[in-house]
Amino acid sequence: MQHRLRTTRRRTASVVVTAALAALVGTTVSVVPTAAPASAATREVESPDFASQVHGDPWDYSNVEDQNTDEVNNPSSLRDGKLRVHLVGDTAVSLVSTTSGSLPYGRDGGSRSVNASTYRSLSFSMDQPFSKQIGAVYWWTCREKTSACGGGTTFEVTAGSHVYDLALSKASTLQARKPWSGKIVSVRLDPVVLPTGKSGTASIDWVRLHGSGGAKAAYPPGTHGSTVVVPRPRPVVDSPNPDQGEDLATTQRGRPWDFTSPAAMQGATLRNATITGYGSSGMTARNSGSAKGDSQLLLPVSRFSASKYHRLSIDYTYDGRYSLAGTPGGGKMARLIWWDATSSVPQIGNDVLTYSGRNARRISIDLNKQNDLDEDALAPRLGWSKRTVSGLRFDPNEDPGALTWHLKALHLRADPSAVGKTTVRFHDAAWVSGTTATVSIARTAPTATWHAIARDVPVTKGSNSVVFSVADRPASSYRIRVTLTHPGVPSATAEAPSNIVMHH
Repeated sequence: MQHRLRTTRRRTASVVVTAALAALVGTTVSVVPTAAPASAATREVESPDFASQVHGDPWDYSNVEDQNTDEVNNPSSLRDGKLRVHLVGDTAVSLVSTTSGSLPYGRDGGSRSVNASTYRSLSFSMDQPFSKQIGAVYWWTCREKTSACGGGTTFEVTAGSHVYDLALSKASTLQARKPWSGKIVSVRLDPVVLPTGKSGTASIDWVRLHGSGGAKAAYPPGTHGSTVVVPRPRPVVDSPNPDQGEDLATTQRGRPWDFTSPAAMQGATLRNATITGYGSSGMTARNSGSAKGDSQLLLPVSRFSASKYHRLSIDYTYDGRYSLAGTPGGGKMARLIWWDATSSVPQIGNDVLTYSGRNARRISIDLNKQNDLDEDALAPRLGWSKRTVSGLRFDPNEDPGALTWHLKALHLRADPSAVGKTTVRFHDAAWVSGTTATVSIARTAPTATWHAIARDVPVTKGSNSVVFSVADRPASSYRIRVTLTHPGVPSATAEAPSNIVMHH
């Protein structure tokens, strides 16, 4: 079955700051950082930063995950630790992005929203050629990103390299003037708003959506003039993780759905697409036939518990650009479709946006954590959690053109499990000498309390480990978290990306 594209509610019209709004300029502090430290440097602790604390990865443009360039409306690139953006008209950079009608995953603001009470200011270092112009920051509290749930502020820009510090908690002057409050699901930076006929390039070194601190605490860790900004810990729990869980296909058929050779396709059926080869990128296929926009891969499964096998991961890429338009070259979205054992009606999963080129990411979704169904799904809408699945289908895209795509692997996994004991592995992405760790566990029941299983563990640079034994505890599913402390700096905590089921 082919599903209509609902692009009208995925993309809201761009909101342009007009000259009439120039009077609504927000407070801006512009400072050119210098590299040479003074003889007696001032020490400040890094301000809490959204990307560092929530993603474990600051927006310093050192890796492609720092900015999805498909979510920038003009040509842009990441290289040499900078985000370079072509400036023309209303150039818009989505720092935190989300799209209504899609299933959030990864860094989508629908699943990883911004706590406005914790992160109240936006600072960034930008070099651009224009003066007597303005930029703007927009935010939204709804995934539809309508003006009614939006706010924003403007700021003056100055030619050259400057640091801009914007207090988002001050008066909101754009859209419906919604205050910076509650959960923010989307944040957009318009670096410079230019009149028709003007163009240029902005180079952004770093962006920080941060909390309180000293005069330079909004800066990244390092030496800035006479101030040394010392880092907060950035704990990352490496194990347990979703990839360690039991794989459905391996359990049922003896091998995973790893489509790098024809053997993995045994028993599977591909419709509305033609396989053109196999290789390191997986199965390569091209949309074909009379229903190009409805390519389907039917996966052979025996009945299984959806609550157990709920961690979906997909390695998938395609040729060409990202677009959600309902014309050839658009429809860059995938979906999962399944059948419940009690019904012949397909359960149609919501759209999963798939990005292009360097923006392509492994898709990882916990199907038990949200309503996975498309808003237009047929009744009965049974969903995933607590159901028994008897049939499974993956639709790679809805591009009505002859799109060439590559499917490397698809997994449905259970939470990882262990008998007796397991090893918790973690690292500090901002390690300094003298760092210590506390490792805690809690059962997954809503009211479960945390219990430390290791305290004041010396942390080395790189991988660290602590053994968790269940010998004197109930067999159960457990959450795991790691708290790191730097000398003289507030601690930071991160949870493992997966629960672990412990057996005696």
